[in-house]
Amino acid sequence: MQLDLTTLTLLFLAAFGAWYWWRAQETKERALRAARQACEKADVDLLDQSVYLSGLGVGRDDRGRLRFRRTFTFDFTATGEGRYRGRIELLGQVPQAVEFEPHRF
Repeated sequence: MQLDLTTLTLLFLAAFGAWYWWRAQETKERALRAARQACEKADVDLLDQSVYLSGLGVGRDDRGRLRFRRTFTFDFTATGEGRYRGRIELLGQVPQAVEFEPHRF
């Protein structure tokens, strides 16, 4: 069996796509865990038990290395009546900041 350059390129792209999807799912799980912990600490309830990718960029970590900077949003409630939006930022796989919209207690 002989592989030409086109076939090798397609195989490489498929493997890279699968690897990137797998890493993105792992990052999303980390963001969800961090959002759950932040909601528990702030005494609010995480709604839908999910986070959504809302931003993607590049930033430098403490050692000066380039990392993906991902921003995830999530919904929460404090009283059970209102729905508010929160935001969590990850640099690589490390949560950097969590923000909550102003909400009622």
